[in-house]
Amino acid sequence: MLLFWVEFIGTFIGLFISAELIAKGADELEEVLGQGITGGILLGFITALPETIFVIIASLGGSLDVAFGSAIGGNILLFTVGAGLVGIVYFWKWKNNLVMDQEYQVENKFLIISTVALVLITLYSKLNVIAGVCLILIYVYYVIYRLRKFKRDKPIAKKEVDYVKISIFMVVGAILLIILSHYFVEQLDQISLSFGIPAVWISLVLSPIAGELEEKISAFRLITLSKKGGSLSLLSFVGSKIENNTVLLGIIGLFGDYSLRPVIPEMVSLILVNVSVLRVLFDRKLTVLESSLLIIAYAVIIIALYYL
Repeated sequence: MLLFWVEFIGTFIGLFISAELIAKGADELEEVLGQGITGGILLGFITALPETIFVIIASLGGSLDVAFGSAIGGNILLFTVGAGLVGIVYFWKWKNNLVMDQEYQVENKFLIISTVALVLITLYSKLNVIAGVCLILIYVYYVIYRLRKFKRDKPIAKKEVDYVKISIFMVVGAILLIILSHYFVEQLDQISLSFGIPAVWISLVLSPIAGELEEKISAFRLITLSKKGGSLSLLSFVGSKIENNTVLLGIIGLFGDYSLRPVIPEMVSLILVNVSVLRVLFDRKLTVLESSLLIIAYAVIIIALYYL
């Protein structure tokens, strides 16, 4: 058992190192690519990789319930506790409320589109190939839209950028993230099972905590690196969760007909969380009060889902 805890701590340290590398690479890359591409696309994609891989593996194995819980659990966690902690940490570090960059308007638009799609899918009550393809196409369009906007409004770099160093940071950080997140989820599952925690809670609550851990650590490091780090962090949150709303749920649909009727409460919770974030960030500001309410909302949602 001692060896297990040593491995657990070692994995956690490794995740912290991967977060540090990704955060430093992203901070420098933002000068060249802007917050939209860096946060919404690159950081969003990299930090969503662990749960994406987890959903694919679970779907291939026929564990669609586990895949579904992991896909939506990340959104619920990151859009409540994650965003809330970012707002509080930002205020603690910089002594004012977090203000989103203008680039957020694109992510806001696609978060609305993906949320509307979730409502329609919920009414359809099924994730199948048709629904899966439609959801994935939304994300494809988001990436294309972002790239076109970047090409049109390419920012001017304010300093020389070492692309080799940035590439090393991002690639090594991403590789560490992919490898270690898998082990961390397994270790967390083992701890959970030893305490008799139900499987649905492992997939809906504990696995997302493990999968999103690096993203939150990266966000906090970005905040400490610069004042723009808070906006970049939230952009990466929204970008990765647009991917969750579309690609991850779409993957489940591609692997079989998955009825949403038994998980309507979870789908409604996901939609409500998305709407809450859209409302909170409508003015592109995240106050300490709003941050605190988001954290409280997570506890309320999880308790409600437990009893429903």
